[in-house]
Amino acid sequence: MPDVQAVILAGGKGTRLRPVTAELPKPLIPIANRPLIDHQLRHLAASGIRDVTLALGYNADRFGRVDEMAGDLDLRLRIIVEPRPLGTGGALRWCADQGAFDDRPLLWMNGDVVATPDVAALLDVHTGHQSVLTLWLTSVRDVSEFGVLELAADGHVEQFLEKPAPEETDSHLVNAGILMMEPSLLQRIPSDTFFSFEQALLPAMVKQGEALYGLFDGGYWLDTGRPRDYLAANRHVLEGRVDWLPAGTRTQDGLWEGKGVQRAAVGVIQPAVLGDEVVIEEGAQVFGRVALGRGTVVRAGAQLEDCVIFDEVEIGADSEVFGSVVCSGARIGANVTLEGSIVGARASVGPRNELRHTRLARDVEVATGTLIVDR
Repeated sequence: MPDVQAVILAGGKGTRLRPVTAELPKPLIPIANRPLIDHQLRHLAASGIRDVTLALGYNADRFGRVDEMAGDLDLRLRIIVEPRPLGTGGALRWCADQGAFDDRPLLWMNGDVVATPDVAALLDVHTGHQSVLTLWLTSVRDVSEFGVLELAADGHVEQFLEKPAPEETDSHLVNAGILMMEPSLLQRIPSDTFFSFEQALLPAMVKQGEALYGLFDGGYWLDTGRPRDYLAANRHVLEGRVDWLPAGTRTQDGLWEGKGVQRAAVGVIQPAVLGDEVVIEEGAQVFGRVALGRGTVVRAGAQLEDCVIFDEVEIGADSEVFGSVVCSGARIGANVTLEGSIVGARASVGPRNELRHTRLARDVEVATGTLIVDR
């Protein structure tokens, strides 16, 4: 069991995913009907970690159930709220100044990634090389939006390039937002100051040739920042491509159901997850890669595929929802088409509307047959 402490940075606003994150912090968005942070805590617990610090900022008051999640997993959880946005480095130093960390290696995870790092393997690299900082890396095709690392044969980080052009590097290894560090490193960050670890400290350490190492082990990683990636994360959990468990009880291969589900004579194509008290009326069709939140109702004749539907949503009769996200409390009228769209919390879409590749803000009301949006 690795003797490691962990910190999850969960203070960001998740602006790229709005309106999903208009009032819900990104670590609380559901992935296969579990909050993302719940999945992360489960992975840390399964990796043998027992001490976790949660660094919060935006909408910190929404994390009320996280203590219960941690308690169920036998985790010792410390919650620290930064007084204002301090950046990644500033948030870590704030936690350190509040006495969050001891001298054990510190695993840092960003609160918006779906990932399954091998903590024991990362610690082996970290201690074996007497590293100050060890990065768990992933590989991406397009490196232009990431911090790219070039490694020596032994894993030593030789160069760090922030969002390089393709011709600047042959490397496809990028910072995945998961790092193992010596807590003493945080003393290099100024107290109570906005400070970006990735932009201010990491490049300087690489330039000075310090003991920084990287590990690429092929583990699963996905940033949930964009709607298409958020949908993909839900699909991949349901499909078993990442070893995170959907909520509920597995009633058959690829299907998880909560308590009180009503779907008499309705076939559900796997994979799918149905939350507590979900109602799927006769004649509705669920074509797979679908997550339905607690108390959601799908009326007769509706068709759903590759979508995430939050809690207490109503999908009207004969409506079609494909490749879309519908947030909590929204109402979708009859004969509506949603394709590649996001409907914000408590929004109401009247009958006979068509939304394609658009985002509808929370609490918006759209009258009957008045809106057709196409990218």
